Amino acid sequence: MPIRIAKNVSITPELDHFISTQIASGRYQNASEVMRAALRLLERWETAESRKRARLAERTSRHA
Repeated sequence: MPIRIAKNVSITPELDHFISTQIASGRYQNASEVMRAALRLLERWETAESRKRARLAERTSRHA
């Protein structure tokens, strides 16, 4: 099992409601699972954005 590191975070009431809704739906068992899923999505999005920026910079430098 991977090592887990506990973090305390502050969230808005809207995000708290969203987390509770996800747990109530049965898709996630607890808030930690919801947060891990959200962070995995953010990580994928950031990686994709970084690749897009790199491709754009490469194209721009070729045409400069």
